[in-house]
Amino acid sequence: MLVEGKQMSAIELIEQPLVLPCGLRLPNRLVKCPMQETLAAPPLFDPPIDAFRNLYAKWAAADYGLIITGQVQIDIRFLSIKGDVVCHDKSLEEPYLSKWKTWAEIAQAHGTPCIVQLAHPGRMSPAGAGVRPADMPAICPSSVPVKLGDSWLDKMALDKVLGTPREMTLADIDEVVESWVRGARLSKEAGFAGCQLHGAHGFLLSQFLSPHTNRRTDDYGGSPEKRLALLKRLITSIREVCPPPFCLSVKLNSADYMTSGGLTQDEGLMQVRWLVECGMVDFVEISGGNAENATSKLHNSFDKPSLDKAPKVSESTRIREAYFTDFAEKVQQLESNVPIQLSGGFRSRTGMADAIDSGVCDLIGLGRAAVLEPGLPKVTLLNPDVPDDQALAKSHIVKGQWLARMVPVKVVGAGLAIQFFYHNMRRLGKGLQSEPDLSIPLMIFRDTVETLRGGVSQITNKLFLGWFWRPEVEK
Repeated sequence: MLVEGKQMSAIELIEQPLVLPCGLRLPNRLVKCPMQETLAAPPLFDPPIDAFRNLYAKWAAADYGLIITGQVQIDIRFLSIKGDVVCHDKSLEEPYLSKWKTWAEIAQAHGTPCIVQLAHPGRMSPAGAGVRPADMPAICPSSVPVKLGDSWLDKMALDKVLGTPREMTLADIDEVVESWVRGARLSKEAGFAGCQLHGAHGFLLSQFLSPHTNRRTDDYGGSPEKRLALLKRLITSIREVCPPPFCLSVKLNSADYMTSGGLTQDEGLMQVRWLVECGMVDFVEISGGNAENATSKLHNSFDKPSLDKAPKVSESTRIREAYFTDFAEKVQQLESNVPIQLSGGFRSRTGMADAIDSGVCDLIGLGRAAVLEPGLPKVTLLNPDVPDDQALAKSHIVKGQWLARMVPVKVVGAGLAIQFFYHNMRRLGKGLQSEPDLSIPLMIFRDTVETLRGGVSQITNKLFLGWFWRPEVEK
């Protein structure tokens, strides 16, 4: 890339500062993606400060341009997994608010801004993951149960774990809007730089945006414009109480990647168009897929080895590491000034620099690599002592997935690779190092031994909740 007649190096491209529309200055283009830490504890699931002193301190010192927290659920009744942090109805009061302030201080201790991802799992909230009666179903824009596998064992397991969600009433919608606004207020009061609305991966906001799960015929469904109504309402409501310089971001699916009936790229592009033209959003993160996806490269990548050699930059051939590059290129044709973050697939310094240089994206999201190598930006990507051909995340594949394929119940087997990353985040939270070469069978053995020490009753929770499929570890 030529700037004022000078060719910029890969490091220079990545370490360029970026000022968001709200005025927030990011020191470089690398973003730690939102990932569920699974470290919070009942009864209120407040931020687990002791664990976060270890985990977030590592990311804070790693020279990211921006840190996005793991999911914070906005309703304590509906968690996506036990261990999610929750913004409950007392979080803005002491002594709870102090924990949030401490979390913000830890995450931003070295000058990198941090924003909070706010989420609601909707129909993806398993029984037992949340403080609600056993007979209270999860909620969804329409009563559409998750389908994952065709065997009678799959159907029985899904019925026990997720069941059939209840279609939301207008009062339910009003309630989730209030909860999301409370989460934004909490983020601001605690000292975070902003918040991100999780509208991807099949969670509640994504369920409203997809025709597969939103079959309503009222003001919140029935057409692409009406399926966007809840997101519009949330953004408007949050901006009324959290104006700039508070940062407001949205994470969206490029598509659902289902065989039929899901969100298409054309409708996804229409949703992004509104976000970048509304004047209230500071950047949009692009991802894709959901629990029922069939073709998302992100969610089918655990058994595929990542790069073991950095690609060379070429003026004639672009490097296309990221999974959702094709969609990001369509987004850039909108010619908006709102930055786009592309997450999933990035491994090399040259690949990241090429994506920025080509205009495919403005921000580079790193997820799984941030778990396995917490100090990756400082140690490798932004380190001038590491040459371009060696500057990449360690080649990696989740080992032992033969066991996942042997599990007859897909809802359990499909979640084992995700559990590998949860396991490593728990290790980081304890002040230990990640174990990139740990196999799934050995992980299960260790976790089972640990669970036995804590009580036999927790084994069931781990099996049906901890290993349930979750898409919250970007690659």
